[in-house]
Amino acid sequence: MTPTPIATQSDAIARADALTHLNVLAKSATAASETLTEYDVPFLKRDFMGKTVWRIKYDECSLKLKSAAPSIRDTFRRQFTVLIDGASGRLLSVESRYNGKAGELRPPATAEHAEKQLREDGEIYHGLPDAEPAISFLDALDGVMAKGIGSPYMAKEIRGIYVMHSGQASNLRPAWVVTLRGIPPLKPHGRHAETVPVWQRDHIRNVVDAMTGKCLFATNSPQPE
Repeated sequence: MTPTPIATQSDAIARADALTHLNVLAKSATAASETLTEYDVPFLKRDFMGKTVWRIKYDECSLKLKSAAPSIRDTFRRQFTVLIDGASGRLLSVESRYNGKAGELRPPATAEHAEKQLREDGEIYHGLPDAEPAISFLDALDGVMAKGIGSPYMAKEIRGIYVMHSGQASNLRPAWVVTLRGIPPLKPHGRHAETVPVWQRDHIRNVVDAMTGKCLFATNSPQPE
């Protein structure tokens, strides 16, 4: 991908539309340029803090995924926020946060702690891909719904990044990393399963091949601190 600086609000929204397809869900979209002061993506935080980014907000979104049964409805009214690097037009993150009472849902690990856990598991994010993804973020969500673990419809929060990924017996490749937070607790297994607290089981991270749409694996790492 040839880096394409984003100069206007309309350019920023068009770029976010192309990468995410969230425009098909949203009633409206707005964009504003800012200096990035908060960014919690492991391996990438140090590269983009202080850079100029575009923050695109998609309002009043309800999920509609092709793989969901026709009777399933999204019970959440979501706002998705997309961060685009102003200098290159590359996607930094997609996020829908939960504003209500989140129960036992804990804040995610900081970028530093998440990076440590991922390294221990043999996973690395090698930066942002040069190639355009063959599937959009919304398509990746649909892939999680169809073949991954966890239902996006049931998640209080949804987070996504598009990165060069390796690990968990997966070769280096462009991938959508989709984290569902605040889902119904996964059933514990293994020794001492009964002692695993809910806050360690109410989130799942799916890694999806961004060129084929195949779900490569899912894990509840990294854990909150």
